[in-house]
Amino acid sequence: MSLIILSLVLLVASTLVGIVATGVAVRLSHATGILDYPSDPRKVHRKPIAYLGGMGFTATVLLGLGLYALLVPFEALRQQELMLAFMAGLVAIFAVGLWDDVAGMRPVVKLGAQLAVGLGLWLAGVRIERLNLGLGQPWELIGTENMGWTLYLATSWPSALITMFWYAALINAINLIDGLDGLAGGVSLIAGLSLGAVAIIVAGNGADLSIVLPILAAGACAGFLYHNWHPARIFLGDSGSLAIGYTLATASLVGSTKAPALLTLLIPLVALGLPLFETTFSFTRRIVAGQHPFKADRRHLHHRLLDVGLDQQRVVMIFWFATAYLGVNAILLAQARSMALLINVIMLGLGVTMLIEYLSFFEKRRNSRDDN
Repeated sequence: MSLIILSLVLLVASTLVGIVATGVAVRLSHATGILDYPSDPRKVHRKPIAYLGGMGFTATVLLGLGLYALLVPFEALRQQELMLAFMAGLVAIFAVGLWDDVAGMRPVVKLGAQLAVGLGLWLAGVRIERLNLGLGQPWELIGTENMGWTLYLATSWPSALITMFWYAALINAINLIDGLDGLAGGVSLIAGLSLGAVAIIVAGNGADLSIVLPILAAGACAGFLYHNWHPARIFLGDSGSLAIGYTLATASLVGSTKAPALLTLLIPLVALGLPLFETTFSFTRRIVAGQHPFKADRRHLHHRLLDVGLDQQRVVMIFWFATAYLGVNAILLAQARSMALLINVIMLGLGVTMLIEYLSFFEKRRNSRDDN
């Protein structure tokens, strides 16, 4: 079975399963009372909404991996181990998010759980092994296995730290943009398709998890969006946003060893640029203001676009368009390896920064008129 056909089969199947699984999650959420109530001023909905979107996403990805195992029997033990490690991590991060949704969890505890999951995947072989800024030989972050397990771990700690940070960054990135109907699900859908296309280009022949995971994530998000488009019947909750971020983070790293050293992180950074930018900007803004970096607020870009008068659908479409633009650039970068494409991405980042500054100016003028 060709990679394109296999990818389409998995995409369609996971979309259909996602629609059904998320529909079940809607009913279960109402039956158990796990609902998101509009008690926080940051929330834009006006009635209780089902809050188990993560269950539909997680179930869809796990079932999709089962279908993948039936369609393409594993030939290498490494792939089996990686898949089992990923599945264990997915269940764990879903459980962490669900606990936070139901009972609440201190941000430092939740961050610790994210780092622990990242460390678990690093031990399973999903890791960032080298960095290259194009200024010489790549910086090897990991030792050689023939040096012994103790010395291997002692020399490989930079790889472990950066991998754990990557997981935490991606997981929190999806969590932070989950503020409007269709926003996080749509951005993740487009990013998943972009990573899947890049993996097909880089992988050449033979399907592996670097292709399967982003395709399954995209399909699960598409099924979720069927129920989440405005007005939404269900929200992702932390269980969903954490599961999506974890899946995309794993997908980006599983295939990274096949890419040239310079592009190992550049391609996923481009494809996932919008949520990563939002995370970096939000944390920096809070730290500069003397606040805790995990302190929730209503200063995210999508909130500010709402405040200047745009409706939810238009704000969501702006984010979708920007993510699609970055995704196309990531695909072209994987093919052409042209630094001109990177310049386009940098220009888009500068444009977003200018947009934020414009919003700040607009908000100050509006507040000044209100005071008068």
